[in-house]
Amino acid sequence: MKSMLRILAIIALLGVQLAAAETKWYVGDERCRPPKDDGTYSAPYDAREHPGDFPTFPGADKPGWFCSYQREDGVLVQHGNSLTPQQQWLAVWAAGANAMN
Repeated sequence: MKSMLRILAIIALLGVQLAAAETKWYVGDERCRPPKDDGTYSAPYDAREHPGDFPTFPGADKPGWFCSYQREDGVLVQHGNSLTPQQQWLAVWAAGANAMN
């Protein structure tokens, strides 16, 4: 009985780890299909979530994926950001902050 409880506890812990390890990849739509996570683009990054933490992780110097188009009603739709995580961080936290436009 104890071994069965241990196995169930391990399975539960593995499930929690897998759920926490999921990285939210890029979101797009039918006209802008997000890329596969093949190392071509950096992972999605939000510099506002990392004050004081300049990104040095592998891929921080790769551009982010982006796609934009104009709908039939004239609205511009954009997914993603072409800046590298390092450029995003500098635009938000370096001198002249909030220059991501």
